[in-house]
Amino acid sequence: MVYYKFGRCIICTIQLNHENAYFLNNCGHKFHHYCITRWITEEQQNCPSCRVAATLNDIKQFFVEEAGDSSDDNELTQSTSNAVNVVNNLIAKFVQSINKWRKNTFLCCSNNCINTNKPIGNCIEGNGTGNVNNENVEYMNCLEEKGGFDPFIFVVAENSFKRPQNCFNYSLFYFEIKCIFQKDEKEKCLICLNDFKTTDSMNLFAHHGDIKKKGSDAYKIENFSFNNNDFLGCGLVYPPTNKSNELPYAFFTQNGKQIGKAVLLTHNSDSYKPCIGLEHCSIEANFGNNLETKPFIYDISKHSLLKEFY
Repeated sequence: MVYYKFGRCIICTIQLNHENAYFLNNCGHKFHHYCITRWITEEQQNCPSCRVAATLNDIKQFFVEEAGDSSDDNELTQSTSNAVNVVNNLIAKFVQSINKWRKNTFLCCSNNCINTNKPIGNCIEGNGTGNVNNENVEYMNCLEEKGGFDPFIFVVAENSFKRPQNCFNYSLFYFEIKCIFQKDEKEKCLICLNDFKTTDSMNLFAHHGDIKKKGSDAYKIENFSFNNNDFLGCGLVYPPTNKSNELPYAFFTQNGKQIGKAVLLTHNSDSYKPCIGLEHCSIEANFGNNLETKPFIYDISKHSLLKEFY
């Protein structure tokens, strides 16, 4: 059994106890039920402490029983299930980050006719390009009769995955892409955190079947094959604020299952931006903007902390 001190409600600063303590499922911060309900309903849909997005459905009650006579009124024995999920932080909590694709970092031609300000259309010189539309990117093959070629394009998301502040749970960020082949061969797809040219990028080269961190060797994924309509996912886990000696890590999935090992992000940055690279391959992304209507293939609710790293 685990002993736990509730402290005070962050909103009203009045002492919490086992009868009135509620927490937000996404970050673990504690409040009175009335306080946090009113905050989300009338103020903002986020945690007033760490600003992680929150709805009324994220409000959960602590299930506790009083401790023995050796403890005071603020020290309580928490149930085994909550001790695992909340106190010991063995399961990372998903943090919703509303997002879409925003920036093309490639030049289709010297005129740069398809760009961030004009994301949809055909290259006037007949080269291949990527049409960006919110969460989707359609790869437009070249016009061979114009002498065009198909480049490897790179697209960056609008918002970064930012480290939550004053958060005492492990925080999970995640996105997925569905890969749609445009030709029968030579399809290439890269899913990553940060531009693969930056010093702290983490990449899954699906067409090679390997995971690579900038500045290190590529790690071959055993028994991996890249197929049309595969779902590839990329996750990022930040440690709690009070565990400054721990590093964030990244991991990848295919069709709902983790592939390879996780990789520690040794630069320990406060933000990482989702990115993709494509050639002869279109994608439909899911940033988790509305998981009720469009859930991930990977079950984020069961993401236990990973212990094996390259």
